[in-house]
Parts: sequence; C-alpha cells; structure tokens
Amino acid sequence: MTKIEYIKNSVSELLGNNSIGHDDKHVFRVYDTAMRFCDEIPNANRDLVALGALLHDCDDYKLFGPESERLLTNTRRILSGSEFDKDTCDKAIEIIKTIGYSKRLKGIKPNCIEAEIVSDADMCDASGCIGLLRCIEYRSGSDEPFFDPNCIPGEITVEQYRQRSYSPAVNHFFDKILKLRDICTTEPGRKYINEKHKTIVYFLKTYFDEINAPQIWKDLLSKYE
Repeated sequence: MTKIEYIKNSVSELLGNNSIGHDDKHVFRVYDTAMRFCDEIPNANRDLVALGALLHDCDDYKLFGPESERLLTNTRRILSGSEFDKDTCDKAIEIIKTIGYSKRLKGIKPNCIEAEIVSDADMCDASGCIGLLRCIEYRSGSDEPFFDPNCIPGEITVEQYRQRSYSPAVNHFFDKILKLRDICTTEPGRKYINEKHKTIVYFLKTYFDEINAPQIWKDLLSKYE
C-alpha cells in the first residue's frame, strides 16, 4: 500500500458513511480536481496538494464540531499513521487550516500555491451540477423550504453562516455558491468554476421563471450572470 493509498483508506473509514455532501466521494473528487490543476501548475508540490485535498474535511466543524476543527484531531491521527515525514505533515496541516468558506469569511486565505489549488478544487466541487445536488442533499434533512420568497438574502457574518439559522436552500446559493467564482485564485480553478457557475445561474434563472418568483429575486440573480 502506498502512502497516498493509506490516506485514502483512512479518509473512507472516517467519512464514507456521511450523507450530507461531505463524504469520501466529495473528497476524492476534490483530490482528482486538485491533481488536474497540478498538471497545469508544475511548480506545486503534489504530495502537499494530495494531502490537503484528501484531509481537508476530516475535521470539518459541521461533522465533528469546533473542537475537532481547532485541534485537527482526525487529520493529525491519520497523518501520524502515515509514512510521510514530519515536515510534509506539518506543511499539510498548515494548508488544511486555511481551507473552507467560513474561514474566508474570517479573512483566512490560502498562503501558498498548494493551498490555493486545494481551496479552488474544493470550491469547484460546491458549484455546478454536483454543487447543486450537494446543496439539496445537505438541506434535505431540515424542515426549511427549498425557497422562501420572503427570505431575501443579504450579507452574512461568519457566525450566521456557521450556525445555519433559518436559511432555505436557495439562499445558500446566494450566501456562498454564487460567490465562489470570484474567490478562486489559480488559473485552472478560475476556468473550471466559471463553467460550473453558469450551470447554477441557469438553474436558478429557469427555476425563478417557472415559479414566477418575485422580480427582486431575478434582479439579485442578474448580478451574478
């Protein structure tokens, strides 16, 4: 078993049964996308990108709580069982500390090319058809409606984003998903998410037309076309 295979197996054991859009399938898509981005950015350290992509959700606060997120409990445990050297593990941990939309809301940004690649790959998986399905899947267990015409989206704080107070699924597109296009920093990331962004806009535009949504919603969406 290679070192990467060990990491993949450990991630599957930890996240394989998750059903809210943060399972091992999501992680492996992010990994595959990040590796493709590396092909266009040859100066990036592929081992660091691989570790960042594979481990970025292993201590997600939505799954494991804020304490696990702060300490990176699962990430450190998995890395300690791998055969990667300490310097590589330490650098991977620093990358993971910068990955996530709520961290962006706090002003925390990727600080190296490897972190930028992982971040872009993660955000790309939150857009397009996959992102649409993940959003619906994540919200399916709540009592909130898919769309509430009276719940007009606006700027939100990191606390509001993390606490998930009343927020229909459509609002999540405006709170996060439609904004990801302007956050990607690598050239391959920007190209990929631009195409996926069009899918989200087309879906929402068609949906608003079919349900005859109030004009304010169509005007809000037009800002992202």
